[in-house]
Amino acid sequence: MTRKRPSLAILTDSTDDVRRGGYLIHLMIPRWEAMGFEVVVVTDKDKFVPADAALLHVDLTVIPDSCRRLAERYPVVLNGGVLDIRKRRFSRLLLDRPESWEGRVIVKTDWNYGGWREFRKRVLESPIGRLGRRWGTEESVLNKFGWLEQRRPWRWKRMLLTDSYLVCAEPGLVPRGVWRNPNLIVERFAAEREGDEYCCRHWLFFGDQEVNRRSISPQAVVKVSGRLEWLSDPVPDELRKVRAQLGFDYGKFDYGIVDGEVILYDVNRTPGSSSDPSRHAETVELLCQGLRATLERNL
Repeated sequence: MTRKRPSLAILTDSTDDVRRGGYLIHLMIPRWEAMGFEVVVVTDKDKFVPADAALLHVDLTVIPDSCRRLAERYPVVLNGGVLDIRKRRFSRLLLDRPESWEGRVIVKTDWNYGGWREFRKRVLESPIGRLGRRWGTEESVLNKFGWLEQRRPWRWKRMLLTDSYLVCAEPGLVPRGVWRNPNLIVERFAAEREGDEYCCRHWLFFGDQEVNRRSISPQAVVKVSGRLEWLSDPVPDELRKVRAQLGFDYGKFDYGIVDGEVILYDVNRTPGSSSDPSRHAETVELLCQGLRATLERNL
């Protein structure tokens, strides 16, 4: 008798376009298939596809109800408890008024990735956005609406490009509208430094498999496109506790170590990838091994 291949459904929002690439998971799927898994991508607008387990891979800060209902139909859901990753849930750097801190601060969105994914979903699900998708002009539509969005007053901004986060020498220089905007947050600027450069550490994990590395850049807001180094340092226990509290099976935590303090900058359940797959080859090979052990514990 032929043994049934274990099956995994990747659950995503209909606007995510996981099949096009841009996510680390896109590089992991063929590796899992080579390991003997049957993998299918299912959106909240698709017909239900049964599977032994599902991975909730929705690139939105708060999981929509339609995706939650889809996840409830599967017997095991990895990342099933990670429904809300707004920064106010985990940040220890938050300031609520200008007088509460003296020193550099940074303005971000409460939403992940500058609120871009929420903005993108709103546009694509609008009447003009739906027409753009049908006619193949969605990028043009997004660019136009994005241009308009960036010109909103600070009090009403819903999205910030991640390369335009505002860093101020002191809280008093933060535009007044920021403090009254529920979409935005103000944090103490706490950056890990190496000489004149800035560092951001990245802990990627799937089950019991993990990768720890850091990006180094001359820019205060560090991008993964900066110089990349693999780290042999152990992942701080503080982060492992946060991972357990938030319920992550798969994801990426961005953090720094500043004056001996572990600073968590961001959490992400849908890590991205660059246009060069070779840059992620070792990471993909390691993290893919975490799926089998994770499912064996849950099935």
